[in-house]
Amino acid sequence: MADSNFRGPVNAMGSLENANATTSPGSQVPIDPLDGPSSFYQGICWPDPRSVPFPKDGFRPGQLPAILYLGDMWTVDAIPQATSSTTLAAAQAVTANVAMALSTVAVTNFSSGAASVAYGVPIPVGTSFTIAPIALDFGFTTGTTVANSSAVTVPDSTKFTVGQWVILGNVANAAGTASLITQIQSTSGTTTVYVGSNLPATALGIPIGAANLFGGNFLPPATQFGPSAVSAIAAANRLQAGFTRVLNPSEMLARNIWVSIATAANTAVAVLVSGWDAWFTPMTELITLNATTSVTSSFGKKAFKYINSLVPTTTVAQNVYAGIGDTFGFPFRADEWVQVQVYAGGTAVSNSVGITTALLNTAATQTTADVRGTIQVNVNGAGSAISNVMTTNNVNRLAIIQNPGVWNQISCTPNNLAPMFGTAQV
Repeated sequence: MADSNFRGPVNAMGSLENANATTSPGSQVPIDPLDGPSSFYQGICWPDPRSVPFPKDGFRPGQLPAILYLGDMWTVDAIPQATSSTTLAAAQAVTANVAMALSTVAVTNFSSGAASVAYGVPIPVGTSFTIAPIALDFGFTTGTTVANSSAVTVPDSTKFTVGQWVILGNVANAAGTASLITQIQSTSGTTTVYVGSNLPATALGIPIGAANLFGGNFLPPATQFGPSAVSAIAAANRLQAGFTRVLNPSEMLARNIWVSIATAANTAVAVLVSGWDAWFTPMTELITLNATTSVTSSFGKKAFKYINSLVPTTTVAQNVYAGIGDTFGFPFRADEWVQVQVYAGGTAVSNSVGITTALLNTAATQTTADVRGTIQVNVNGAGSAISNVMTTNNVNRLAIIQNPGVWNQISCTPNNLAPMFGTAQV
């Protein structure tokens, strides 16, 4: 489509247009699923009112003086699951280059409304998917299931829409070791939704996340227009919003890994953590327990969302175990601490203490900091905690609002993602 200048303004009235408002006062307004929101590549500019006359008859880079409108970007808004040193792997003797046995125990500290671990979650890889053994802080809400029943009790049924595809954590089998993709068939009252086609195989308190098919009822018939997706196949971190699917801050918690040993070894013990970040990008981190008689725990610096494996590089007789700490990742690159606003447990973070900014001017390795930056809210991390620490306990909420810089937003293109998403993961 050709570029154009016009006087404006642009009015997108969406569902505010109601043809029956005059003839049928109080009638329902017709809602079109594609009413909004509008989306604008690289943001919105406010023309400088001093730039008169407007150069309407030409197009060249930098022609119009303007100010980039930088609104608040809510990137994390959720209640993290409780910190624990054994969430990922119980104590076990380890052998060099042999993967540790990961936890498959159903959640025992489930709290309504708080994120929790989910096992066997399919995540997108290109046009297909792979199974992530463990998903951390999974889901945009929670629920309680009954085996072989379509009814799921939830804190707030208004968070669901009929036809929505979701993933019910840990209930794809009776053992609670796999997660179930299913579809919302209906809602009842304020606390019940009904799923169809695939039913929970066990009764559990579970995390519920989004699955990756949106607007499936608008897909063309496969018999007329070729193949069409009939069901979701993997997790998503999005909310349907008209034509778009927007980032859901409730699905973007990602955090550091905590590795411990029962008794300090006389040799260095390292564990290679492999998994994916909150954007489903593969990543690794090498976490080393120092060779001293006093060090029994070590904390990673990177923010993982999904765990694939934990592989020790050393054989030791002492039991090694792994869990999750108190350091959380920024979904977008934070070059300066002032580019983020954080509310931890209801208290605003007022300074740079506890914040590690994005990895800049260097390539990522298995031992470098997180590529987009992190915040440590309590003691279980590789750095200092924020001044007013937040206990990560299934109750306290973490909210992160990011305001990427002007350069970050206008420089991010499909050919150069680093300004917004950080240097490449390894």
